[in-house]
Amino acid sequence: MSAKQGKAVILALMGVAWILWGLEQERALASHNLMWGQDLAFFNQIFYSASQGGDWTSPLLLEPTGFFKMVHFHPIIGLLLPFYALRPEPSTLLWLNAGAVVAATWPIARLGARATKCEIVGVAAALAWLCWLPTRSAAIADFRPMVFWIPGLAWLIWGVYCQKAHRWIIGLLLCCFAREESGYLIPTIGLLLIAGLPLGGKRRKEGLWIAGAGLFWLCFLLIFKENFFFHFNPANMINGDGGASPGDALQSSRTDFLLSCIQGGYLSSVLAPGVLAFGAGPLHWLMTDAQREWHAFSGTVVYLKNPLLPLIACSGTLGMAWLINRYPRGLPVFCLWMVLGNYFSFSDARDTLNQRNNDNVAQQQQTAHKSLSTLLSKVGSKDRVATDSELIAALSGRDVLWNVDHLYNADKPHHWKGQWPLTLVLFDTLVLKNTPREDEWLYKLQNNPEHHIFQAEFTGANWRVAFRSDTYTLWRRTTSSNPTIDQTPPPKESPEKPTK
Repeated sequence: MSAKQGKAVILALMGVAWILWGLEQERALASHNLMWGQDLAFFNQIFYSASQGGDWTSPLLLEPTGFFKMVHFHPIIGLLLPFYALRPEPSTLLWLNAGAVVAATWPIARLGARATKCEIVGVAAALAWLCWLPTRSAAIADFRPMVFWIPGLAWLIWGVYCQKAHRWIIGLLLCCFAREESGYLIPTIGLLLIAGLPLGGKRRKEGLWIAGAGLFWLCFLLIFKENFFFHFNPANMINGDGGASPGDALQSSRTDFLLSCIQGGYLSSVLAPGVLAFGAGPLHWLMTDAQREWHAFSGTVVYLKNPLLPLIACSGTLGMAWLINRYPRGLPVFCLWMVLGNYFSFSDARDTLNQRNNDNVAQQQQTAHKSLSTLLSKVGSKDRVATDSELIAALSGRDVLWNVDHLYNADKPHHWKGQWPLTLVLFDTLVLKNTPREDEWLYKLQNNPEHHIFQAEFTGANWRVAFRSDTYTLWRRTTSSNPTIDQTPPPKESPEKPTK
């Protein structure tokens, strides 16, 4: 197979994977069955506001607002905004997330081809990555800018291995622009290379440049980003995040996941463990975290394992290349092992994700879903809306959007500078469940005597039913209300002058 043919096959595989995973994301959005719709709505609100010439931020998560003052700093948003502006909808972000994971295929495949000087190995490496269930899980995990660590790390490793500066610079920039924790990760990679960690040979020169760039980025963030340690403080790494150390059951599940990652087609990673050392920091944080189920294949925090995936894939690819170079006659066997080993790994979890996708397809044919779609079509783009976590992503992309779970909360976030509590006066449209569960905030608002203000406002003559589906009701305000949300801090009081 010629280099031209190998590259064409890899690009074709990437195109097919992007279409399949993009459509799977679309089905989840249409069925209101996302991994975590609240976060997708948050990012869509940011992109929507920026594309309309507004602020590059959203208060939806009740976190510090401002593009640079948000809890997490994502410069990649600026690079993605032109693509979003072509189609300003939440589904665009879903396709970008799937595309970012697919984009890692190219450096991983070319790494395999370069290490063996064989295009067949490159194609096998591409197939192994695309057949691996953690890859698919990352691709269909809604949208978070952190996903760009996956192609970023893959490009960085490929560039360092080939000693091509433009390649590792692309990877370095993608990592730094994805999320602020790259200020820890990139210098660590550079220091390991300086120390002599082999990656196709000694790469101390590249390590110096990478460590320098990473330290510059870290210093910039330490100096200018006030809430750099809002979520991730390295001083708290001994006990992990979220409280006490994780329980035995959770730790066992995480260990099983990691072992399964290298028991399939990437078992050969044990022959090239150097790349895995790049992930020592993130792995330590993940393993000491007290509660998050990042090892799962669906859920709200599956994206946290993103930095581990390209490291395992590149390590497995380089280990397989070592075997092929040493035993060239075994090339067909080694390539099949890598592809089929990944395809048949995590079989139970694969069945679960397949069932989730099939359920999303079936749900769109149900009468209840069709009536809900009719309801959502009646919500105008200028309406000021409050709804729940299930529908908030589908209704995102407007000037005013809040989660009903944030209404009438007594506990004010310590960093919140605007009006509190959030009340119904902010809205002219409500999309609420007909029968909320007892553990949902809407149920408590409607039934708890402590929330008599909400009940008086909601059950009075101020609201009317505009449309009722099988599961949700569309409420419209009957009285005029056009408030603004003031998020600016109150003016500082001038000290009183002493009286004589």
